[in-house]
Amino acid sequence: MIALLLQVALEFRDVTEERGLLPHVAGIRGHAAGWGDVDGDGYADLYVATFHNEGSKANQFFRNRAGKFALDGQEALRISTRSTASLFADFDNDGDLDLYVTSMPTAGIAPCSLFRNDGGGAFVDLSQDSGACPGNLAGRSAAALDFDGDGLLDLLVADDPTASYKGRQSSRLFRNLGKLAFADATEAAGLPAGIPALGVAAGDVDLDGRPDVFLASRNGSNRLFLNSGGGKFREARGSRETFAWTFPETEDTTAGVCLGDVDGDGKPDLVVGHHFKRPWMKPVAVRLYLNRGVKDGDVVFEDATETSGLVPLPMKAPHVELQDFDNDGRPDLLTSIVKFAGGKPHPVIFRNLGGTFRCDALAVNDFPTAEDRAIGQSGKLFEKMLREKKILYGAPMPSADFDNDGRLDLFLCSWWLEAPSMLLRNESAAGNWLQVDLDCAGKVNRQGIGARIVVTRGGVLVSSREVAAGFGYASGQPATAHLGLAQHETVDVDIILPHGAGTIVRKDVKANQRLKVKP
Repeated sequence: MIALLLQVALEFRDVTEERGLLPHVAGIRGHAAGWGDVDGDGYADLYVATFHNEGSKANQFFRNRAGKFALDGQEALRISTRSTASLFADFDNDGDLDLYVTSMPTAGIAPCSLFRNDGGGAFVDLSQDSGACPGNLAGRSAAALDFDGDGLLDLLVADDPTASYKGRQSSRLFRNLGKLAFADATEAAGLPAGIPALGVAAGDVDLDGRPDVFLASRNGSNRLFLNSGGGKFREARGSRETFAWTFPETEDTTAGVCLGDVDGDGKPDLVVGHHFKRPWMKPVAVRLYLNRGVKDGDVVFEDATETSGLVPLPMKAPHVELQDFDNDGRPDLLTSIVKFAGGKPHPVIFRNLGGTFRCDALAVNDFPTAEDRAIGQSGKLFEKMLREKKILYGAPMPSADFDNDGRLDLFLCSWWLEAPSMLLRNESAAGNWLQVDLDCAGKVNRQGIGARIVVTRGGVLVSSREVAAGFGYASGQPATAHLGLAQHETVDVDIILPHGAGTIVRKDVKANQRLKVKP
């Protein structure tokens, strides 16, 4: 099965119109997208957020009705923002998903927003008194985590690092006080003030049961903070040197970040995307850092970008995800770039071959040509790019299995009024799979975010994944662990709950199902 999968290219089809998202997601300056099942019907709904200005549309919420989408008319959610993340999570542990939307506020434009789900996806705006939406936060990416182990999901929010917006230039950690009230706990938790970021990720990199955090930003600001317990973080020794990334131009920056076990050793590795100004002139690879384990109390990461086969990219790749798109048990590396050939979309995904990556999509057309590379100004290149329809990129492109067929699909949220956003259905030949949803009421946070899912067969590791929501760039994903199983038809599943809350064991679990687990 694995050998067969490796010979077949990944196949995605544009089903945006077919599934009801057009014409709504055309003519937007889309900059955020988040998936989440807000009404409990088993299908992931979609929130699309924009830079709302002249000629563009405000934020939109779509209900997923068994794989087809309908625009929801709730006025509370049709806010005017400069949105850069949308994240569904159960912040009050009542069993349904609330919504957090980041924004870079200016005159007449809303700051970050928090909405409570009162059941069935009926939302109430709690932004003003929530404590998580201060006016001096120029919000970018956001992640949900329970950093202090109190069973409530907290918020880690990136702050925009440019001088364009009058933010505090400091990423924030908001502690959940209960009842959807939050307090800024950044400095009290040991995260220094004055660290701007575009991307954030939360995950247990040292496997001690507590979520660590990574902030991705400009020169010298890529930093890893380890959770030392008691609601405190400390900067990992050597992290600034390990993750240093020097940029040739002031507008170049790292962007999204994600965690996943690339090499199958059970330890989460790390990938960082980029938002380079002119990569068609000098292509740049996204970066892969392999987790080599704990040494002298700190996690050691090794830059494996070149040795892993991650070739330079001719377009900005702000969003990155490590997900198993062919269900062979190895997470592939998604970027938020799509190439086109014969009108067919080819997401730029590096397929994990086991130790190395290969991307077939880059070769489907000739972008960038010599003429493309000779164009220095971004605006002129983008005009040509939109006209020729060879390539497109977006800030967010979060994954979710929107039709529940066991293959992860994609939503590319388009910034350009001239280029509609795209729902890309995964129609690849794929192996067996397992999806795990947790309901941990009274044990840890209700969704089990931070739990580590370890799948084995005969004592041999098949796949592992941490339950997470909010990673990559400007994106929100369902807190559903998707694991490829290759040819295995039954597996054993260990669910290691965060903060030492215990391990749940399920033996001889059948493949090709969504496993719902209550401790």
